Amino acid sequence: MTQATILFADNDRDFLDTRSEFLEAEGYTVLKAYCLEEARDILDHRQVQLAILDIRLTDDADAGDISGLELAQEAAYNSLPKIMLTGFPNVEAVRIALRPVVNQLPPAVDYISKKGEKGRSGADVLIEAVKQAFDEHVRINWDLRIRWGRQGGLLPPVLVSLIYPDLARRQLADRAGELEDLFRRLFHGFSHATLGRILARRQGRILLTAFSYPAQGSEQRFVVSCGHGAKVETERDRYSSFVPQGVGEKSINLEEFVETIHFGAAAYRLGGCAVEEAMVLTEFYQQQPTARALAVIESLFTSSLRPWYERAQERRPQPMENFCREWLGADGDTLDQTALEKRVASLSRAALAAGIVGLNCLPHKLVLCSSEGGVEPSYPNPVPYLCEERIAANPPTLCGITHGRLDGESVLVDRTGQPWTVDFEMTGLGPLVRDFVSLETSVKFDMLVGAGLAQRHELESRLMAMGHLGEEIDVEGMSPEVEKALQVIVRIRSQGAGTIGPEMEPYLVGLLFCAVRRFLDYQPELRYAKGELVVFAHALLSAAMMCRRLVSWEDRLRDLPAQASESLWIDADNREVWVEGRRVTLSPLGFRLLQYFYDRPNQLCERLDIAKHVFDVDHSGLRSAEVELMEKDQINTNVSRLRKAIEPNPSYPKYLVTVHGAGYKLVIGDMIKRTDK
Repeated sequence: MTQATILFADNDRDFLDTRSEFLEAEGYTVLKAYCLEEARDILDHRQVQLAILDIRLTDDADAGDISGLELAQEAAYNSLPKIMLTGFPNVEAVRIALRPVVNQLPPAVDYISKKGEKGRSGADVLIEAVKQAFDEHVRINWDLRIRWGRQGGLLPPVLVSLIYPDLARRQLADRAGELEDLFRRLFHGFSHATLGRILARRQGRILLTAFSYPAQGSEQRFVVSCGHGAKVETERDRYSSFVPQGVGEKSINLEEFVETIHFGAAAYRLGGCAVEEAMVLTEFYQQQPTARALAVIESLFTSSLRPWYERAQERRPQPMENFCREWLGADGDTLDQTALEKRVASLSRAALAAGIVGLNCLPHKLVLCSSEGGVEPSYPNPVPYLCEERIAANPPTLCGITHGRLDGESVLVDRTGQPWTVDFEMTGLGPLVRDFVSLETSVKFDMLVGAGLAQRHELESRLMAMGHLGEEIDVEGMSPEVEKALQVIVRIRSQGAGTIGPEMEPYLVGLLFCAVRRFLDYQPELRYAKGELVVFAHALLSAAMMCRRLVSWEDRLRDLPAQASESLWIDADNREVWVEGRRVTLSPLGFRLLQYFYDRPNQLCERLDIAKHVFDVDHSGLRSAEVELMEKDQINTNVSRLRKAIEPNPSYPKYLVTVHGAGYKLVIGDMIKRTDK
């Protein structure tokens, strides 16, 4: 069993050398460490499957020395099975070493005496403990036959380089061996396994397809997330905590999770999905006609993700901007104004040098330079607005369970057009708008190819013309690839309107920070192909265009009555609704209903009058049961929708209150009378 490698650490050189000979005679490879520092170096850099650690690894004469046990307790080595070895048994040390830990191994899987047991030598006890640890805890299938992708394209060194791109070359062989151990553990119960293809590459993690074959039985298909142990463990925990659990068709089930010191792997089974024929959404979008792409978007939100969004919804007092800045911080990005200005200037020069219809970047504005002359549109330079934190959509923000990273690589589509979400590292509680703006951003910057900056500007211009998320817009007169992107984005926004409401302001704030996140990927010290520069320029341009619209709302608020900032106010001429400083977008019927209440502040509005004057319903000739049904279907439903739009907390309305058994009342005090005069 020459593949099995053990770290043996003991500061008694003679004892370590002697005991190592016994283990080597059994076929194990032993890496010897004579001190704590050597042990840690081997754990960090060598391929190890089991560790034997002397509890007194620093000084045998010191009764308080538990340095070996402390090493075993370090979080970095939680996944490695360890045997504690001592010549000085200590009840408390035994208790600590063998104490169970939730979702991970205890500090030690066994604790034995160097002197052996009654009637058995120390060497025999050690060999038996090692064998048992390999059988019960290491669980590596040495006989598993692995096919590393087509023509060996996914061999361990290749995968390691994708996961650890900065790894020193001298460490590659050991890390590749450790990765092979990972897959031999992941498919421990099978005789054969095949890695299919890489679906997505994340920072420190990859998603790939895999197929396993038992000695008797049919092929089993998985999507495997593999990478840094901590990242994959986080993904597993988020999946377990937040993803609705299903059964049978369309379920996504975590089948297995394993770890080594540097790697983790989670295998997910997608019920009813032919994984070998599935493709990521970006690939599906680019190969299929617009109608099929639209159908997938529809199914993704109405079927796959609806159970997510219907759980744990709440309105939180933080503005959308706060959540967006948290996302950037979680990615390690900061909005340093000087650094951003240099990046903007560098991109402008690079785009011009590449022959792209470029951006002229001035301190306070961006000018879209046209090769055909004429009026050159300009937009505010987004850098000052972002760094001075002038962009904000006022709270509350509708939160719930979101996928968190919904893009062209985190959605699989099978041959029937059924979508499946994978990649759960960012799944959790957050603003529901995040999934919609993330997917729209992916359509613009990942799926849309072959379009120049002028065409992308036209795309953004038409999107900016939308008054609310559910609005239909003209898609004629554009190139086929841009028209397709526009139709898909409009469908995403329409789905968003049904989940988060039709308001544009918080949606645009989310889009703005998604565009900034993409622009931050631009590194001035690198050279990029023309197509890549176009995408970076598009990200910057779209951020500038969103800043102009958001700032125009901010500027308009300064000219409105105080009631628009402090309470609820309607501008009837422009059909605008403002609630505590935020502009609220309503459907025509919703605006008509609110206007009815607004014209009767602090007065009881009875249901029959609402039905007559808002819904144009004539009750004459209707039976009482028919009237009651109409009120339930029309009035109650529309009042509920209106509350979701205007109330800081719809569960506890402060403006539109119910007068039980009679109707509703819009409570806004005397302010409306003063501001209307």
